[in-house]
Amino acid sequence: MKTKTRLGLKSKFPRPLWKALSAVYRKLLRLRYKIPDVLNSKKMTLYCPCCGINFKSFVAGDYSEFADYYDLSLFKNVRQDVICPCCGSLPRHRILSQWGEQNIGMLKSKDILYFAPERSMTTWMRRHKISCTTADLYNDEADLQIDIQKTGLESGSYDVVICNHVLEHVDDVMTALYEIRRVLRPGGILICSFPMSTRDEKVFEDKSVVKDEDRLRVYGQSDHVRLFGMKADQFMTDAGFKVSVIDGGDYPDKILPITGPCQYDLNRLFLCLKEAEG
Repeated sequence: MKTKTRLGLKSKFPRPLWKALSAVYRKLLRLRYKIPDVLNSKKMTLYCPCCGINFKSFVAGDYSEFADYYDLSLFKNVRQDVICPCCGSLPRHRILSQWGEQNIGMLKSKDILYFAPERSMTTWMRRHKISCTTADLYNDEADLQIDIQKTGLESGSYDVVICNHVLEHVDDVMTALYEIRRVLRPGGILICSFPMSTRDEKVFEDKSVVKDEDRLRVYGQSDHVRLFGMKADQFMTDAGFKVSVIDGGDYPDKILPITGPCQYDLNRLFLCLKEAEG
């Protein structure tokens, strides 16, 4: 369903009814793609580990309809048919879920705090009976409505924090990282990702850029306040984490672990360990 169509329909229904209708729609959509997967599995060359379905092809997004939100030039010369037609996963979600399947012990039976949760990843977590507490500053459907820079949570209350494409929105990235480290238990992990530019080293940030149209031009999206570079993992190191990379290049081609659909959507995530004392 096109984004504008979905948003238009959502505005016409009471929230409980919309949630019920959405659940039915997703079940029917899954059935639509699961049947051909079962009947013609040999012809399905792509696989989404988030929803567990094989596909003949992935699909392109409708980014071109939001020129006031995305810098559309960043989508040129980048492969666009990278979205799962069933759960909506992007390459970074499939990389993370594939990593999760190989490291299930790091997530199973853990206290997980998930900021701005993506539906494709929560789908994967439900399939593997992994529970999490969702958090979002603006989405009142999240379990917790909290600011990642000042959560108000007890220190050492979570084993895992997941935070994908959030840190480019916050006022102070180091404040957010210190706060995440505080709420993690010793030995806990932060999994995060963010848009990255191959032209920059650590970060490009200009506090004088405050208007949406200027942020769109400078950062590539109208609600971003910085653009991370190729050595942005230094932020996590400076915040006291031991950092390693979850690299899409380590995963099979059938999940399409590539850069895209935007030039800044690189196929890497960061695994940040809060080492136990001693």
